[in-house]
Amino acid sequence: MLKKCFLLLIISCLAIPVSASERRKPVSIEGKKLLPLRVLARPFSHIYNGKDADGGTVKENVPAFQPYYVYARPSAEDIELQDGWYEVGADNRGNVLGWMQAKDVFEWKQTMCLAYTHPEGRKPVLMFARRDPLAELSQKDTPTRLAEVGKIYNALETQQIPEDFPIRSVEPKQAVDIATQFYLLPILSFEEVEIEGREGRLVQLAAATAGGPDARQSTDIRHNKGYLDEANQEAAGVDAGVLKAMKMDVVFVSDTTVSMRPYIQATLDVIRQVARDLGSDKATAQSLRFGVWGYRDPVDQIPGIGYTTFNYTPALLPANEFVQALSKVDVTQVDSDDYAEDVFSGINDAITQTAWTEGAVRIIVLLGDAPGHEPGHKYNASGQSTQTLRAISDDASIYVYAMHVKAPRARKYHEAAEMQFMELSANPGMQGKNAYFSMNSENIDGFKQIASDITYALTSMLSTVKQGDMGNGFSAPGGQGTVLSEEAMLSQPPVAGTSETPAAGAKTEASTGVVSPAGDNDALELSVEPSAQDLAFQMVKAAMVEWVGKQSGAKAPRDIVAWAMDKDLMEPDIQAMEVRLLINKRQLDSLNTILKEVMAAGRRGQIGGEDFFSALQATSAAASRDPNLIKNAKIMSDTGLIPEFLSGLPYKSRLMSMNNDLWMSWSVDEQDEFLNELEAKIQAYQSIHDRPEGWVALSPEDDPDEHVYPVSLELLP
Repeated sequence: MLKKCFLLLIISCLAIPVSASERRKPVSIEGKKLLPLRVLARPFSHIYNGKDADGGTVKENVPAFQPYYVYARPSAEDIELQDGWYEVGADNRGNVLGWMQAKDVFEWKQTMCLAYTHPEGRKPVLMFARRDPLAELSQKDTPTRLAEVGKIYNALETQQIPEDFPIRSVEPKQAVDIATQFYLLPILSFEEVEIEGREGRLVQLAAATAGGPDARQSTDIRHNKGYLDEANQEAAGVDAGVLKAMKMDVVFVSDTTVSMRPYIQATLDVIRQVARDLGSDKATAQSLRFGVWGYRDPVDQIPGIGYTTFNYTPALLPANEFVQALSKVDVTQVDSDDYAEDVFSGINDAITQTAWTEGAVRIIVLLGDAPGHEPGHKYNASGQSTQTLRAISDDASIYVYAMHVKAPRARKYHEAAEMQFMELSANPGMQGKNAYFSMNSENIDGFKQIASDITYALTSMLSTVKQGDMGNGFSAPGGQGTVLSEEAMLSQPPVAGTSETPAAGAKTEASTGVVSPAGDNDALELSVEPSAQDLAFQMVKAAMVEWVGKQSGAKAPRDIVAWAMDKDLMEPDIQAMEVRLLINKRQLDSLNTILKEVMAAGRRGQIGGEDFFSALQATSAAASRDPNLIKNAKIMSDTGLIPEFLSGLPYKSRLMSMNNDLWMSWSVDEQDEFLNELEAKIQAYQSIHDRPEGWVALSPEDDPDEHVYPVSLELLP
């Protein structure tokens, strides 16, 4: 009996759960109190019973990018040599699984990663084996740097690689689509440098791809010559069959208030001509679809206006059918209260609610004569800003062409509209330029010609590419099947049906290009702005380069650790890589909640005259925050409200550095601008949250809430 009682006592003791204080805790990221260190598994990796590959496995072939918490970490030297072992667990609650080799994982700090920018107009990113050669190169004078970097690119092109070559790998020339060929470039460390007077970053990164038989085939060019062939392939070298499958969607987003009636009619005339022209090119006609959205001002604010936005083409239509749909677009009988219109709602709905053709090149043509209402205005129904809409467009691979009709009587609104339209049309691959064009409202024939030029550029480029050969560029404006480089293409003289370039010395509106003296002296050099057709060619070329990369399945470098510069080493004003933050839906929701608290605090402070942190303390107390921590904070990042996954990021933020002195130094308008920016980001987060596109499962076993989205820094607060 005594033995039985003793046995029951032992069993009872064993059944008592281990207290939270006795559970093993994962290793924290260096410099962080709470944020645990995690590693991501490389493809074809195993979890072992102990620190011995021959000692048996706990789990084989764990999913690529499967995150694990670290409970024991090898030394820095072992990590550098990809030697040693990590003890890993499935969660941060002490559930240890086993051991993984350092070569089979890479550390994932703060969920930061890099993404390649659009490849058009820049050189591929060079990945150096060691930091010092890159750092030294970035600090050399411009002629020396250009000469040395030029030699590196020449060696890669000719595949004449010397023994002391400093490059470990290189970005492929074709666009790599992170949504369809998901890759990770986690930032292991970074440092800020100055190159030609510009701020740049040296980054140590790991490079990995999700799966496939070559996922662990290192792209170190010293050992993998085949990868260099793959990386050197340009968009022009893609298989003709791929090009023949290209489709294009063109969606007009038009102001439909009274002042725009003549331009809607002129656009209709142009589309009629396009439909007739496409009658002899059935391949292009079948691959081209059109749509149109109308926008005005919020109907809940001005009931008689009819609608805020309206989709006249629930299904995108071929040109001949689109003529009928466009003819039904009418203007409002009740005008807006002011000159501005809800441009941002029109663009937002076109991006998110258009029935885009799967796999098509996506183009929006914005047509308007008035600026949009900025975030915070009661007539901005979407709550979006130009910045958030541009970021959402980029993520959705949508390219925007903006046509700005300038009415002389509304001159005071021109600058605001111009700035907004330029930002909205600052497409990837245009290297700081935009697809914006303006014209005088009194020149209807000129508008019709410009609309014709733009649609001609779209249709002729699609037609040329569908012939199965991109060559070194696209068809010249004169047609005839001639394939030219972009430089040659843009230098061609005007042809019948296109707008003439003004004579030298002419001073005109942008409707025919802007020509002005380049200096104050009598030199003959002139500055000539691109024509409407030039801009359309540049924009669509960038869109097609991205499309080709998606279709060809271009893959990023993989299974290496290297150093790189986030700027183009030949032209440092061009961004070559951008920082993204991979966050899941729960983290996105928490960020959303925090921004709403900050906004409530700001509005409370404005109304009651409180300083920022006193107002924030009151709003956050209701959300079970620590009011004392907030009260004693000097800057926003000390409040405990900012999630740790945001701290330490390589970017500057007005929110993170917010303090009472800064808040009180702002005027009410400046405070409103800050709060309205936060509101726009909240709306962007909601759009990202609700859209299925762009979310990536790091592991097939992940719950949907653990899927991640590569959020750009522009969308972070």
